[in-house]
Amino acid sequence: MGLDPLSLLRELTGRFGVAGFEDDVREYIRGLLVKWGFEVTTDRLGSLIARVPGEGPRVMLVAHMDEIGMVVRYVDDKGFVYLTPVGGVNPRTLPGARLVIRTSGGLLEGVVGEKPVHRMKEEERRKAPELENLFIDLGLEPREVKERVRIGDPVSFKPMFSELGRGVVASKALDDRLGCLTLLLVAEEVSRAKLGLDLYLVFSAREEMGLEGARTAAYKIGAEVAVAVDVTHAGDTPVLGEREAPVKLGAGPVIARGAALDKLISEALVSAAEAVGVKYQLEAGGSRTGTDIDAVRLVREGVRAGLVSLPLRYMHTPSEVGSIRDAEGAARLLVRFLEDRAWLRH
Repeated sequence: MGLDPLSLLRELTGRFGVAGFEDDVREYIRGLLVKWGFEVTTDRLGSLIARVPGEGPRVMLVAHMDEIGMVVRYVDDKGFVYLTPVGGVNPRTLPGARLVIRTSGGLLEGVVGEKPVHRMKEEERRKAPELENLFIDLGLEPREVKERVRIGDPVSFKPMFSELGRGVVASKALDDRLGCLTLLLVAEEVSRAKLGLDLYLVFSAREEMGLEGARTAAYKIGAEVAVAVDVTHAGDTPVLGEREAPVKLGAGPVIARGAALDKLISEALVSAAEAVGVKYQLEAGGSRTGTDIDAVRLVREGVRAGLVSLPLRYMHTPSEVGSIRDAEGAARLLVRFLEDRAWLRH
């Protein structure tokens, strides 16, 4: 594949994309897809839909563009900014974190303040911080803060992308820019292919707000088959055990099997991985998967659904850790899945 996955992921994670405010990410992805010749549209919720028209069933691959974040709730008279969450923000990760507020006049960087540990009482040290009590210090005069920051302005973690070694990276928003990377690697490959499918690549909005964008995109498309690409918890660190999260970082993409997924689609994904020699892992999908596919599979008269996930450490923190190699493997198996189409015969 001609793309440089490391550079592409650095670009994707560096862009501001809090749920409901995905436009910067969307326009960057749009530019790549248009260059490759895709028909590209945006729906009313902001999801990006790229199409390769063809005969055959309507097949949808989906990864979400958005990331967790916050919006401005209140600015006090001293110029400190208070927040409300967008998605599953863990307040434990915030004290001392660098955050960025997107205002109408541009980005403002600040630091989340908290009482110094030297001044905490014993019970305060043991208690987890509450988001409503945390604030951003912008280092500006109160008057300037009041002039530049408005209630409802979105707030994201500051981008700090690092390559840790052997294709392992640390960054904000790997959930789910790793999935977006995977779909872009697929897009580059299938843009030159004749698949005999009516193929849609969806970069969904507002997943962290309740799987919203994928639901409306799937309805618009009238998808018959869909595969979501998202992240899943890696259990190979001291903070999670293998029984709780039985997949490992760098050990290949994860294919879900179980009640929430179409069994023939899941088996076709496994067969595709084996056919191209991609090392893969399995994960159970019970009644729900916690991904876009939960919404997609219930659209219209129902959608045959599959799920490919990428192992991720420290999900929903400012420094998630994932593997580019897992994303590359996921792209390879998805391309083979689309080419083989064994699942069409059932």
